[in-house]
Amino acid sequence: MKIQMRTGLFALLLMCCFIAGCSADLPSPAVAVSEKAGDKPAVPVAANEHMAPAKNIFQPSAIDPALVRQSMQARSEYEEMNRKIITRMNKLYEENPEIKDLQTKMRDLQKKIDALLAEDEELAKLKKKFHSIAPEIPTIPRKPAAPVSVGGNK
Repeated sequence: MKIQMRTGLFALLLMCCFIAGCSADLPSPAVAVSEKAGDKPAVPVAANEHMAPAKNIFQPSAIDPALVRQSMQARSEYEEMNRKIITRMNKLYEENPEIKDLQTKMRDLQKKIDALLAEDEELAKLKKKFHSIAPEIPTIPRKPAAPVSVGGNK
């Protein structure tokens, strides 16, 4: 419960930072301001869709350091608990003979299911059409995570 509340606070903090940064001193979308050195006081000019914004959209905002520390601590506890869970699961998959046996049976059954699915012509056509229209979605590089082994590859 404590981890969930802290994770929620972390998400809330990120959302507040984003909103505060995006809304600070935004120029009006319908009006751009001319700020040349020799001009009279700033004169509104009709906005053009190709004009660059007059100010940086993301402005720094004041964030309570205690809240940042609390959020970072909650995230750290969450990641540590997740690592412990993964480690324990890997140990059980490696040491428990019943899990190993069930996993082998599950793999054999999945191979049979995959073979049955591969025989269906309509499913193959749908998949081919899907892949032809599906955009290639770029992935965001992330820091390498600890490898998750679920009983090893056989």
